[in-house]
Amino acid sequence: MDSAKHKKGLTDVAELAGVSLSTVDRVLNERGSVSDVKRRKVLNAARTLGLRRLLPSPVHGLLRFDLLMVESHTDHYQRLTQAFQRQARLLKARLVLQHQTWHDRNPQDLLDFINRPRTARQGLIVVAHDTPAIRAALQLQIARGVPVVLLTSSLSGLVGATYIGIDNHVAGRSAGRLLGQWLGACPNGGQVLLITNSLLYHAHQQRIGGFMQVLHERAPHLQISAPVECHDDDALTARAVHHALDNGATLAAIYNTGAGSEGIRQALLARNIRPAWITHEASQQHARLLREGVLSLVLDQDPEGQADAAIQHLLYANGDLDIPPQMHPQLRIVIDETLPHRAS
Repeated sequence: MDSAKHKKGLTDVAELAGVSLSTVDRVLNERGSVSDVKRRKVLNAARTLGLRRLLPSPVHGLLRFDLLMVESHTDHYQRLTQAFQRQARLLKARLVLQHQTWHDRNPQDLLDFINRPRTARQGLIVVAHDTPAIRAALQLQIARGVPVVLLTSSLSGLVGATYIGIDNHVAGRSAGRLLGQWLGACPNGGQVLLITNSLLYHAHQQRIGGFMQVLHERAPHLQISAPVECHDDDALTARAVHHALDNGATLAAIYNTGAGSEGIRQALLARNIRPAWITHEASQQHARLLREGVLSLVLDQDPEGQADAAIQHLLYANGDLDIPPQMHPQLRIVIDETLPHRAS
């Protein structure tokens, strides 16, 4: 009787996991080789059904996670890299983090990294353009059982991936709400210069969408420029400011959804103007600009929290954690008053 119940329990696990009974036997009794994908399916099914036995480890050896990030020297990506390096050191007995970078102007490199991994991987963390080719490549990885985390910027219409980052639409709306309050009392309006990195990133699309939505609702007297893609380049951001002023605009405000702040600073100082200016990421550079009164406000997307949550999610997806990760990246607003006190 006990043997029959035991066999039925294993059959239930096999049905729920979508594998053969022999595969369940090999996983639970650690006999023979089974792919990591099937191994995870069997162990997840066994836990779901409450199988009364000591379950083996979900993986053999170290977990290998691929981290595919865009090549960038901006503060956000430098902070992300440092946070992932810290996680890799802390968890070196459990995982190997394989960090690869692709250039923003050559997305084919990213497709190659996604489609042709150097080693077998148990997870994928990726910063990506929102294009059909990249979505299709990641969808194939998900179909093969690889847990996929989208970092910082989500992708539209990709089913089965987990996005880890702030709500970028809310970030844009927050920038618009605050700017609308600052400028709402100006009856003559003025132009709001909208600068972004690249509209190939869903995050920047969402920030711009939320920003424009709120300003149209709350400050319709303001003229919002079409977004200028500057690819986080200081020379291009400076040129965008000069171009707006050369065309006769009364520059009331600037919202930059990406980097390139030094270029904006240089242009504002050269023209001797100080419009309201909102940008992203808490950094030493932005702390200095806030203290100088050139920069008005910073929205920070918590890259350290993103890195920690991404690793925790992949550990949970591989059965290495018993409960889902509880940490979530936090949108933070930074002004000069919230900066650490400096000794005089």
